[in-house]
Amino acid sequence: MAKPKVPKPPKPPKEPMSPQTKKKLYWLGGSAFFGLIVLMGLTPAQGSMHYGICRVYIELNELYPKEITYLSVEDGDPVKIFYKKIDPFGVESVNSAECYFKRDSSGAFLDELSKFDMNGKFRVYEAEKPENIKRFNIGIPAILDNPPDLTLPDFSQDNIARYKDAQ
Repeated sequence: MAKPKVPKPPKPPKEPMSPQTKKKLYWLGGSAFFGLIVLMGLTPAQGSMHYGICRVYIELNELYPKEITYLSVEDGDPVKIFYKKIDPFGVESVNSAECYFKRDSSGAFLDELSKFDMNGKFRVYEAEKPENIKRFNIGIPAILDNPPDLTLPDFSQDNIARYKDAQ
């Protein structure tokens, strides 16, 4: 025999919020939204892991840099990085590097370098040699486990006079 269903007692009606409570909630929600927007605006832009891999490759293959300052990044295919290098003798030079990544059979990019081009010249640098790229690709899992700083530079290329003072 089935038990007869007993109706639940009705819920007591909710008391409407007072206008002061509503006003406090609106201010709280609005200030939280504004705070979130400000926080997002202050957070530096982050690049992809391909940018990080290319950056590590530059740092490992640049001969005797005293300092490397990243000026501009185009994070796409290829990853293009413009950087300023100061060598131990104080000579400053602005260089460019392009990192090309391998693709799988479906066309998606892999975390593996296929080609590296430094300064886009006809001269072949040591870093551009396929055996150096192959040797570097062996260590990419370690880079993925310990990612480098992916913060993009906030330097504009519009004013060439700023290159001199880039720190």
